[in-house]
Amino acid sequence: MLLTTLTTAFFLSRGRITRSEWLTRVVIAAFVCAAFGSLTGSWFGETGTALFAIVFLWSAGALSTQRLHDIGRSGWSLLTAIVPVFGPIWVLIQMLRRGVDHENRFGPDSATRSDYLKVNIAE
Repeated sequence: MLLTTLTTAFFLSRGRITRSEWLTRVVIAAFVCAAFGSLTGSWFGETGTALFAIVFLWSAGALSTQRLHDIGRSGWSLLTAIVPVFGPIWVLIQMLRRGVDHENRFGPDSATRSDYLKVNIAE
């Protein structure tokens, strides 16, 4: 159960996430991959380090795709990052934009909370 949740949260590019979720998950992935990359690097050399670098790149790409879904863009928009200078700046600006307030083709609004207690004050 926990493994399925972690896989969905960090490695699959389906769904939408908010700006704060995106930033939190990227930082967590960076720290975990850096720690394990350093550990496996001391055991297996550059191969161990490279393995966790690839894991981080995959995770960061999936998380960024989820973030782009929140603003209504496809994950293919990440390819603009290969354009020198302006590409990474444009992608960062897109990541920091506010998501759309309604359901889009990628799923329901990730910022809405359905678990709050709703009180009808008209009665």
